[in-house]
Amino acid sequence: MSESKNKDEEKKEEQKDAQKKDTVSKTKLWTKFAFWFRISEEMLRNQLPKQTLDSNEYENQVKKIAEFETIEDFWAIFQHLRKPDSCKQGIEFQLFKVPIKPMWEDDGNKNGGRLTLKLRKNYTTIIWEEMILAFIGGIFPEKMKEEVNGIVFLSKKEFNALQIWFKTYDKKLNAELEQCIRDLIQIPIEVPLEKKQFFYPQKEYKETKRKDYKNKGGYYK
Repeated sequence: MSESKNKDEEKKEEQKDAQKKDTVSKTKLWTKFAFWFRISEEMLRNQLPKQTLDSNEYENQVKKIAEFETIEDFWAIFQHLRKPDSCKQGIEFQLFKVPIKPMWEDDGNKNGGRLTLKLRKNYTTIIWEEMILAFIGGIFPEKMKEEVNGIVFLSKKEFNALQIWFKTYDKKLNAELEQCIRDLIQIPIEVPLEKKQFFYPQKEYKETKRKDYKNKGGYYK
């Protein structure tokens, strides 16, 4: 019995050592992140027409997929996620810093807002991937890196949307963030980025569209 117990303990120690070595060999990211998933109320109603849904139960509809803090773990998760171009209407994917949740009420989000970019469906995946890699790779300038809380993809009926959630709603700071995003994925100045504050005074303002803007619908790509 004693010999068997010793062998079990030795095996456990070997497994711990292997896990430590595996962690050391991986490339650590600048912070920990988590992927989340949500199906919109509209899509749920279509799938479950007889079930009563409370639109206020947003938190119950948001499900965490997995957390990661190394580039290797990121790819292990990301390769199994559905590509945005192929998602049905009503599907949402979110990538947020841990421990921030993809909800307006979260302490990390409640004093901030979001930037929203409309995307043509067949261009969504490449933009989504570029933004994700920039986010986890810490490519943003230091001030913007700390300011961005998460990135959200939403599949709509006629277009898709990409949202950048930030922690501080401030006109000057948000203008810097917007320019940073435009430079990063080369968004023309004519393409509007909608800004919205999450809570009081619930002020929402949009970029003024230029009269010579020919891209109908205000989509990027």
